[in-house]
Amino acid sequence: MMKINPFKKHLSLFAVMASILLSSCAQDAIKKEVDQIPYEANWSSLRKHNTPQWLEDSKFGIYSHWGAQSVVLESGNPDMPHAEAIEKWKGEKFSAKEWVDLFERAGAQFAGPVAWHVNGMLNWNSKITDWNSVKKGPKVDIFGSLASEIRKRDMKLIASFHSSTLWGQISSTDTTYVSPKHENVVTGTDPVVYGKEGRFRTEYLQGWLERMTEAMELYQPDIVWTDVGFGGTLQLEKKKVLVGGKIIDKGKAVRMSGIREDVQQTYLSRYFNKAQEWGKEVGFIYKSFDIPPGIAMRDIENGNLNGLQFDPWMADINMQQHMVWPTVWFYNPKNKLKDANMLIDMLADITSKNGRILLNVPPKVDGSFSDEVKKELYAMGDWLKLNGEAIYGTSPWVIYGEGPAEVVNPGHHGQGKNHGKEIPVYTEKDIRFTEKGDDLYAICLDWPKDKLHIKSLGFQGKLYPGQIKNISLIGSKDKIEWEQTEGALVVTFPKEKPCDFAYCLKIERKKLIK
Repeated sequence: MMKINPFKKHLSLFAVMASILLSSCAQDAIKKEVDQIPYEANWSSLRKHNTPQWLEDSKFGIYSHWGAQSVVLESGNPDMPHAEAIEKWKGEKFSAKEWVDLFERAGAQFAGPVAWHVNGMLNWNSKITDWNSVKKGPKVDIFGSLASEIRKRDMKLIASFHSSTLWGQISSTDTTYVSPKHENVVTGTDPVVYGKEGRFRTEYLQGWLERMTEAMELYQPDIVWTDVGFGGTLQLEKKKVLVGGKIIDKGKAVRMSGIREDVQQTYLSRYFNKAQEWGKEVGFIYKSFDIPPGIAMRDIENGNLNGLQFDPWMADINMQQHMVWPTVWFYNPKNKLKDANMLIDMLADITSKNGRILLNVPPKVDGSFSDEVKKELYAMGDWLKLNGEAIYGTSPWVIYGEGPAEVVNPGHHGQGKNHGKEIPVYTEKDIRFTEKGDDLYAICLDWPKDKLHIKSLGFQGKLYPGQIKNISLIGSKDKIEWEQTEGALVVTFPKEKPCDFAYCLKIERKKLIK
């Protein structure tokens, strides 16, 4: 029998281990090199950008519409020129700390300002134009002060840009405030914004790009979200001229009023490349079909989707109902609020479908929040403090839910236009699933009056017999009685409710083969 030299044996083992280590290091180096490849201003290059895992894990954010439009609402005069409204906007009770205290108390994982909304006013300390919130209006760097305060907490910074062309806009790169009439902009005849072909003038686009770049470089947001003006596809989608990415011929010319493609690409490549310099992973969020898939995350405005979605998405939801003209995104006491029960049900439903919510929480014109707004946000925060493990950092399961409630008007603007009547009323039969590691969460959207039957989890369903290790009701100390039958998982709830709405069962699964 041949004898093995122990030295050679150990040397061989060392060589194998070294090879594995070097291979791992090489893979890490390749990954780092890929992550650091400069992005070029074209879609093929930009598709190499990945939505960061922390954004996929984030399920609840808050932002706030606050500006000259708040003054217009308070005045009751919808025809007040925005330049005049800006001069009357004082914001004497604005406190970045109090805002972020409220956002944190509500359980938000990311938050930030509406940095630019429709008119020529910028809510940051701009060197490009004097029409900014430091030189005019409240004389405060709204974006900067909120960014500083948010970074003191365990939260990410989002900034939204609503540079729509429907109301007042900018004049190239100078300091002039321009507020053209609505009809001139819509018809493409305003000479400041449009050229003779009815398309954006290069000077206008240059001014847009410079403002967007300035805000991004000054405050380094973790998430940038652009509204309808970025690509111009939302209006076509709402008119059903653009359906599923296909133009439907309705006998009329197709007009998209968004930012020109090469300017979009330039901005995104700047943002992604700057993020590499900052050493952080960033996310970009857009509307409808404004950019090709595979680059960023899409948003559904004040709406919801039916069915489990294969790509992560976001719904920006207004805390106010769509009831009073001219606007509901800015605070109006005449608008009814969505209560915490409705918002938590929406959060559970959207999370189960691979989504997340960005909730608009509008302050009053003076910069403070109403007691009614605080009450509902505190209730959301209390629920998330208890049940957050079923929402934060979860993944969608193979089945998103069961029960009769269905979104009746999926898509943009489907959750709040008709006094909230189109928002589903969820019952104890409506269950939404999320998962994390070996734990599966079944969120019951109302308190069961009797035993709860979860049909997805019978032993002829998704979970095999013996796969369930334990079931508990989050927030309850009572032992939960349960039985897995052929047709359903049957759960008996305790007598006492652990919270006021949406009750989370934690189902611990075990592996039957190790």
